[in-house]
Amino acid sequence: MTMTQTFEPPANAGAQAEGSELLAGTAAPQTPQTKSQSYASLVWRRFRHSIGGLVGGFLVTLILLIAVFANFLSPYDPGERSRTSIYLPPQGLHFFAADGFHLVPFTHPIEIELDPATYQPKPTENTAVRCTPAFMGKGWSYSFLGFSLERHLFAAPANCPFHILGTDREGRDMLSRLLVGSRLTLMMAIMVVLASVIIGTIIGITSGYLGGRADHYIQRVVEFFLALPELPFFFALVAIIPRNVDALTVFVMLAGILVFLHWAQLAREVRGKALSISQYDYVTAAIAVGARTPRIIFRHILPNVMSHVIVITTLMIPKIVLLESFLSFLGLGVQPPLVSWGLLLNSAKDLQTLGSYPWALVPVAAILVTVLSFNMLGDGLRDAMDPYHT
Repeated sequence: MTMTQTFEPPANAGAQAEGSELLAGTAAPQTPQTKSQSYASLVWRRFRHSIGGLVGGFLVTLILLIAVFANFLSPYDPGERSRTSIYLPPQGLHFFAADGFHLVPFTHPIEIELDPATYQPKPTENTAVRCTPAFMGKGWSYSFLGFSLERHLFAAPANCPFHILGTDREGRDMLSRLLVGSRLTLMMAIMVVLASVIIGTIIGITSGYLGGRADHYIQRVVEFFLALPELPFFFALVAIIPRNVDALTVFVMLAGILVFLHWAQLAREVRGKALSISQYDYVTAAIAVGARTPRIIFRHILPNVMSHVIVITTLMIPKIVLLESFLSFLGLGVQPPLVSWGLLLNSAKDLQTLGSYPWALVPVAAILVTVLSFNMLGDGLRDAMDPYHT
């Protein structure tokens, strides 16, 4: 006897099939994917919240652009002398006249008259004459990237003085000399800082990574340089520079002396960071797989100290700017015919000149703005790159 079994679907089979179809047609909820940010983007996110850092970065960029295009922005040749324009006071810029608004500003020539009571020279503006510069006009010739150019943002008008910051004791335009002088002062600071940073960073990382006897001897050399009295030693080195060499050679030798005196402090700071980084697991792993010392230094340790190096660089530049200005003010720095901010201040070092011609102190304002700008940028970068700084 054969028994036959029949399969009967459950009563809720249709409902289960319908539910499975609905589940199959419904996409499973997906978790939102997050994109990891790079270190540079994290630094920028923190830096853009620093108002002082942003203002400092804007001013630093503006100052560097002015230094690069100083000749284009200068209405006069910074070395051109004029016997009829000795110590002219600054001329006011005017945009409005009786005939309305003028897009290109103009000045009025200054005439020097003697005060009948005190017999002192009294400058007065001749409002009947307008001195209007030519926008993108031709002026004195200069070279830029190997090309000889004559175009200027505002070319000085012919036979009509246009000295908005006055002139010096030899009748040279102060605005043009201030703009051109920024290039040499900043070039000195950038050259010295870059060389000091490269030397100090390499020596500091090498000393901290090697440790032991090598670190001991390197640090004794660093301590010797740190123990040198900066200004007296600098004066002694300047005294042995021959005075019959040209101004450019003196400039290069001064830069070399400043590098000689400023690399050791950064080397000491970087060495401390390298000591701690060399104990991290990834450095130990690199040593275990047989990586060579130069590769470990430049591929593993150097990137991790670069944040500190960048901040120190922005803070060292204003220090060198002040030092170069101070030494040139004393007559020990940049020598004529080169022009720097400190050399411009050298002509205003006696009280009689300051009392009669106070506009000779215009380079002080440029130095203060530059120093404050780099300091604000350095503080902003330090806060953005160091999450533990408060």
